Amino acid sequence: FMALLLSGICCLVSPLLIDQNSATLFVFFLLFWGMVVIADSPLFSTLVAHNAMAQIKGTALTIVNCIGFSITILSIQLLNWLSQITESTIIYMILAFGPVLGLISLSDKITEAST
Repeated sequence: FMALLLSGICCLVSPLLIDQNSATLFVFFLLFWGMVVIADSPLFSTLVAHNAMAQIKGTALTIVNCIGFSITILSIQLLNWLSQITESTIIYMILAFGPVLGLISLSDKITEAST
């Protein structure tokens, strides 16, 4: 949950840090963002591993990883296309949709578990 939240926050504040003058601050921000982005992938794999039936666990994990890589490729292509038609750094805020959708899914899961 925390990794997705921090990743979403990084997406939203990235335009502010891209336009500032400190290269050191920007590099530390990118390192932090990279760490929290990496942390959310095992989160989804763990959820699938715990919730999938034993007979289909391997297939379910394969599908989740495939979907994750596909979303990554599509995100990169979308940002590349948007960067060619606009010079705005705000395009990076579009990436926040992923963590927001993940947080919504997790909050539904947490709500189901508590009832």
